[in-house]
Amino acid sequence: MTHIDDAIRQALSAEDARALEGFNGEQSMIRQAFATLGAGPNQLIYVGGWLGAFLLFAAGVAFGWKFYTATGAHEMALWGGATVLAFIAIGLIKIWFFMELSKNQIIREVKRLELQVARLAARAQV
Repeated sequence: MTHIDDAIRQALSAEDARALEGFNGEQSMIRQAFATLGAGPNQLIYVGGWLGAFLLFAAGVAFGWKFYTATGAHEMALWGGATVLAFIAIGLIKIWFFMELSKNQIIREVKRLELQVARLAARAQV
């Protein structure tokens, strides 16, 4: 902990300190991922991403099975290409989703800092 953190904690009341405790520590990746399914402005987009990834996974497995059971080279190339594209699309959805999780972490930190600055400003005016 740095000197500025100590100064901030001393300036806060007990109630304010309890409010800040809710922002302390990082959430696990699983908790963050499931938190996106809760209420929020982008909830439908996140749910759509989850469903899309699951559907693409099922399609990729089905395409892979078709590739495995294909008899001709042309048919194998088509099903193999479809399998690869499905799994690449899953990877792109995951990259987008992890960028959204990072954005949410940054927003949470900024809000925590805003709260600390607002509390310090309120204490300085008294």
